[in-house]
Amino acid sequence: MKIPKFKTIEEERAFWDKHSVADYLSELEETKDLVFERPALKRNFQVRLDNDTIRKLKKLAGKKGTDMSTLIRQWIGEHLDKELKAA
Repeated sequence: MKIPKFKTIEEERAFWDKHSVADYLSELEETKDLVFERPALKRNFQVRLDNDTIRKLKKLAGKKGTDMSTLIRQWIGEHLDKELKAA
């Protein structure tokens, strides 16, 4: 089997969600000197939330397979992008 050419990252993501890389091992190349770095968070920001809100956030984050702070950062980023495009 050959790995198809993808027009977008979303198209590629959808393909790999449904296919196993094990079926395409003969097409893969070894990559050397590849380093994955997590971008450093610049600053901490404290927000006070009531216990019920925290409980709900933790529950939803768990269902999404992430943690509460990651979920909140994601929401803030998405909302900021949306608002800036609308402005």
